[in-house]
Order: sequence, then C-alpha cells, then structure tokens
Amino acid sequence: MTNWITATGEAATSTSTLVNTSTAIAPQAVVGNRNNLEVSANGTVTANTPAEYTQGQDMPANGGVMATVQSHSGGGIYGRNPTGKDTVDIGGMRTHIDNAVRMGLLVRNGDGTFSDVPQAATLKDPTDKAVKAPTKEAPKAAPESVSFGEAGDAAMQELMTGQNPGDLFKTVDSVLHMGALDKQTIERMASKAGVEPQEMETKVTTVWAGAQEAAADLLHEAGVGNEEAFEAFLASNPQAQKNMLEAARNFFVYHKTEGLKTMADVYMMQADKFDTDGIREMLTEAGYAFSDKAGGGLDVIVSGTKVSWEVAVKQGIITFSKR
Repeated sequence: MTNWITATGEAATSTSTLVNTSTAIAPQAVVGNRNNLEVSANGTVTANTPAEYTQGQDMPANGGVMATVQSHSGGGIYGRNPTGKDTVDIGGMRTHIDNAVRMGLLVRNGDGTFSDVPQAATLKDPTDKAVKAPTKEAPKAAPESVSFGEAGDAAMQELMTGQNPGDLFKTVDSVLHMGALDKQTIERMASKAGVEPQEMETKVTTVWAGAQEAAADLLHEAGVGNEEAFEAFLASNPQAQKNMLEAARNFFVYHKTEGLKTMADVYMMQADKFDTDGIREMLTEAGYAFSDKAGGGLDVIVSGTKVSWEVAVKQGIITFSKR
C-alpha cells in the first residue's frame, strides 16, 4: 500500500489509535510412535502492521508467500485486495489464503487484508554508544563431542596421528562401496605404522564398528527409525548416495555431524514414500487424517486442507524429536 508523502519528502506517520492484532492458529498434537518419536504441530500468535499485495505490483523482493497470490480463477488481481478465497503457492501447491492463515503461514490483519508472517524486529540498544565498563567474556560451551566408544576413540587417535587422511577416507569408501576393507590400503597403513596388516585391520575395524553405532544413534535422534527405508532412499537417489558418502567420510575421520544430520532432514521430507506404513502409524496416533497420493506418498489433512507430507515437514507443521 502506498504511503502519503509529506512536504519534506518523508512518509507520513499514521495517527490512528487502532491496534491490529492477528492470531494464526494451527492444530496441536503430541504423540510417541514406534520409533520413539514425537510428532507435534504448534500455532503462533503474531501482531502485524496491515499490508496489501496486488499480483504483479510491488511484490516483496524476498519472494514471500503473498507474492504468489492469484485470483481463485488463476489470474492476476487488479483493483482490489486479495480475499480468503484467492490462492497462494505453498511449497509448490496452491491453496486458499484462508487455509494458509489457518496453517499459520499467513496472517489476517485487522483491516481484512493479508500479509506474510513478519520477521521479529531487532531493537537497537540505545546505550550502544555509551562507554561501558569491560566485562569478562562468558565461558564458551564445549562443542558437541562424538564418541566411537573407548576402544574406538583410542584406536582413532592413533590413526589420526600416524596415518594419512587419504588412506582413512579410502577405508570408509571401501566399506561403503564393497562392504569390506581394501587390502592394499590396510597393507600400506600397516607398513607406515610398522605393524602387521592383521593388527592394522583389527584397529580400523574397531574404529569403524564404533563409528557405525554412533552414526546410527545420531540418525535415530534425527528421526530415522527405519534403517531399511533409509537405505532404500539412498539407493533410489545417486546424488543422495554421493552426499551420504561425503557425510560418512567426515564423520569417520573428523567427527563432523553436520552431513549426517542434513541427510536425515532430507530423508524425513520423503519418508512417506519409503516408510509409508510407519508414517501412517505416526499420523494416526497423532490424530491427523491423511490420504494416499497418486504415485506414492501421503497427503496430511490440516484444517480440512490436503498438505503433502513433504510440505508439512518443510514448513514445520509436523516436527520430530526423540522421546
């Protein structure tokens, strides 16, 4: 909406005493499933300044939900404000604005217009320019530690100080691709350490066993409770296989968890296609209605509207946590 401009060229400040508040409400549910997960959906309460959007005019530069608005017949909107019956794009699926409001993805302003859920404002500290007495820096929290077990950690410490990272990567690759350690790599590592190949193989196997158990625990905490379904997901997607290999390498050699957590997040958005029965069970226990999608997967019924499982997870309508 265009603001009035004063004689000095500044936007006029409204003197209205009316307060606009808008409440976005989504269903709430918490349940434990067979994989020891909780499924929850929570509404939010927000206060917003009225805003208007016209299709094709003054769209937000950051591409908000309201930037995708179309009339209920699929055309542009001109000469009027959008209504609840007009549609917006939510994760590739068009739905009525009223439904997006009920799901907490848009807000209805006090004057009947609609707007995106705003980012929380950051207030500037008025005392920033004041001279402040030096304060002691608070101790930083220790980074999240990863353990491969007592024996695995001890063996890994020896490998990290005495072996080339490239050979350690090759041991991961050989296990993931061939299901066994590469003989030549083990012999090369044994020669460098001055031990017999059998001793080196035992040491690497100890580390791998601990790493595999730690990785399984990490994925389970992120929501991956069906290992067979997760393996089927990887087998169906060459890029996912490549990303999982890199994540496994970094976890095994450097104890980095970011890659595995990312893989878990990607899988959970597609879990309805690979663990359909498990997802059905979760939704049933949570009290959600659902329906099968043509070609596989599920739609979740949210406030009477079909939302694909992927969109529901991506938008945070459904979240996961270890129980």
